[in-house]
Amino acid sequence: MQHVELDEADVPVPAPEPVGGRRSVWWWVVGTVVVVVAGLAVTQVVLDARERAAAERLAATPGVVRSVGADVGVLWRPDPAATSVIAQGIDVDGAVLGLAVADDGSQAFVSLDQRTGRQRFSTPLLGPDADRVRSLDRTAAGTCVAVPTDEGSPDRAACLVSDGFVQYGDEGVQTRKPATTTRVVVLDTRDGHVVADTSAPGATALAALRGLAVVAVPGRDAQTEVTGRDLLTGEVRWRFSPPLPGADRRVFAGEVRLFAVDGLIGVTIPGWTATVLSSSGEVLRASSPGDADHLLDPVAGRLVLLSTTGSGSLRSTLVERGRADVDLPGEVLPLTVDDGSVPDLVLTSSGDVRGWDAATGESRWRSDVVASVNALLLDGRVYVSTRNGVAALDGRTGDLLWRASTGGSGVPGFVVTDGRQLVTTEQPVGGGNISNLAAFALDDGRTLWRVSFPENLWSSAAIGHLLIGWGRDGRLVVLG
Repeated sequence: MQHVELDEADVPVPAPEPVGGRRSVWWWVVGTVVVVVAGLAVTQVVLDARERAAAERLAATPGVVRSVGADVGVLWRPDPAATSVIAQGIDVDGAVLGLAVADDGSQAFVSLDQRTGRQRFSTPLLGPDADRVRSLDRTAAGTCVAVPTDEGSPDRAACLVSDGFVQYGDEGVQTRKPATTTRVVVLDTRDGHVVADTSAPGATALAALRGLAVVAVPGRDAQTEVTGRDLLTGEVRWRFSPPLPGADRRVFAGEVRLFAVDGLIGVTIPGWTATVLSSSGEVLRASSPGDADHLLDPVAGRLVLLSTTGSGSLRSTLVERGRADVDLPGEVLPLTVDDGSVPDLVLTSSGDVRGWDAATGESRWRSDVVASVNALLLDGRVYVSTRNGVAALDGRTGDLLWRASTGGSGVPGFVVTDGRQLVTTEQPVGGGNISNLAAFALDDGRTLWRVSFPENLWSSAAIGHLLIGWGRDGRLVVLG
């Protein structure tokens, strides 16, 4: 056996592993992954937050109804008093507010939950009235309007409260009971407490601006006086008397209508004159006596004067504070929903649909689509109810993007949206009794669902954020 000695100098010695070497690489990889995942998570959170914010903004857009699907049904059935409240259109924190007349003839400012119809609060304004009970009239002689704010929901409402009413005889003959008391009451929309209560003798119409209540009082000589009053004290700041109607239309003198939007007041004697006043009572625009009227476009925040030209054509005049008047041929087709995606777009309808620049009056585009009821503007697209369906137009060019036809022989009604789809009633023609409710996709108009209208209702529309359905018999319900 041979003895062999190894030279330790020839044996390679492993180099010492760097302290934390593999561990550092491992933690570097893990750290990178964590950073990437965290970044993606943050990005997703931001995107989700933006989507939620966009959805909330859209849901708050006037005219956008709450979500509706193929399982649509009746949420609640307003009685005549609640129907009157809905029509007054004051929308605050998921409730509708307005003046209501109870079965005993009393009147109150009420708040009704939009989803259930449950009363949130009720502020008595006028006691029981046996004469009104016997008159079969359950509508208020007065009304409530929102007091404008800079932004957000109105925090106050102004109500014209009167004990006058119209009594209907067996053959429908009207007998008007003159009012013995008329007041302007200002209330808080959050809890209904009274902020101010002032007398307004003889007033039959009311509009409100910030700090100002405007009322119309018909005179015995058919001359109506319009007064601007301090909202809280009732102190008269200015007076205006619209032109007296001609002898053949003197009966309309007491039917003065008032509108308020963006610091302007519209005063109309239907079928006679239309006047626009500033908040200080200055006449800004007055039509010539004749066939004239106002159109209020609350979504766009403008007043529109309607008049006829010498040739008998209809003309629309846009009146906005801080801008020169703009005359357009035809009748303005108000956008019942406008998300602001195409600024200063205004539509007219007169055998076709035309898009105009509201600031300059310049024509932007013309489409051969014939509008039948209403139009909406969402995400740069104009959606129009037509005689046989719904059409989508590019809001900037007027190019036709798609058409969708109603099913069978039905004709479309008012088009509404919940922000995800378009919904319309397909109303039967030729004596049919059953209507459908149909939904169409916003991007291409494909039919998403079609169901028979609940409870054999006939038609539908949007009032604020409520989807309203009604029947031929006068029934009205809230859908959802």
